[in-house]
Amino acid sequence: MASTDRKVLIITNMGPKASAPFQGQFVASQVTELNAQGQTADYHYMRWHGDSLLNRLLKYPVFLLDFLWRFIFCRQRYQLIHVHFFYPTIYLALLYRVLRNRRVKIVVTCHGSDIYHYQPPGRLYRWCAKQVQAWVFTSERLSQQFFFTPAQQQVLSAGIQGRYAATKCVPLAEKDIDILYVGTLDKNKGMDRLIALLAELSPYRIVVAGTGPWQEALTKAAQGVSHLQLLGAQSPAQLQALYQRARCFISLSRNESFGLVMAEAMACYTPVIATETDGSQAQVLPAVTGYRISQQQSEPELIQQLAQHITQLLTLSADQYAVMQQACRQQAEPVLLPKVVSRLRQLYQDLDNDQHSTT
Repeated sequence: MASTDRKVLIITNMGPKASAPFQGQFVASQVTELNAQGQTADYHYMRWHGDSLLNRLLKYPVFLLDFLWRFIFCRQRYQLIHVHFFYPTIYLALLYRVLRNRRVKIVVTCHGSDIYHYQPPGRLYRWCAKQVQAWVFTSERLSQQFFFTPAQQQVLSAGIQGRYAATKCVPLAEKDIDILYVGTLDKNKGMDRLIALLAELSPYRIVVAGTGPWQEALTKAAQGVSHLQLLGAQSPAQLQALYQRARCFISLSRNESFGLVMAEAMACYTPVIATETDGSQAQVLPAVTGYRISQQQSEPELIQQLAQHITQLLTLSADQYAVMQQACRQQAEPVLLPKVVSRLRQLYQDLDNDQHSTT
């Protein structure tokens, strides 16, 4: 696909902060890959980001002022804006349309809570949605939960970094981590469930990589528990090595629109045990790439089901495990970032062609 002189602006209200240094990294990776593939893209993200009360009160006003300074009061003019995380980030794109270019095309990628947390959607939410030209949903089930069916939409993961394309398959006998969790340490991600699982999984080595509000609770739970190791935030290269060392990756989320960490694990030939969410239903094929556990049961029953399936996976024969490893890799292949960004570039080109055909 040929490059054009169209310059794209990517906007997201996500961004790194001290407690989550890699938050929003997948959007930054998309921007990097877009530029690498010849599609010039600029990037606006929440650069002032933290956990203090002052930051929580003022981060959106600062986000807006930063946008005005960098992209409204500048000479560069954009024909297309891609918004990651629909609401309330969409207001920046609409402001640009009003102040700078009334014909700018707007693409939105919905990631989960920008739909989950706005049901039923309010009047302003609905009005903003009608101003968007194209929609991207990170899973099919997420698109089904949206309040209307857009004329221009597709299901497309945010993508995992191209580094995973060259990942080698590590045999079962060479792995030294039984159970791995990577992600934010909060209740939605199921950290209370992980703590409840510790007693059930005492024979296995568990490694947790990430930070978040439940870090203190996990630290207390780890005291005197020799089989649990907390690593804190890890770099992308460190995470890739952890995925390869793990026999099993776990996702305990209550809500998950896709779950890139599951895709990253499977790209590293590591099967996944996951609670049933939109994301796990899109990726985890029961007894093929791992196992899914229904959340339509009591928490004690869910914990027992998780422990049973983790044990079932970890006691597979080497040959059975190797078959599952290959299925995981095959499932993750379409989520590699170069393939995802190639589809995004085609979407941008289609919108550009539509605009030219109506002028």
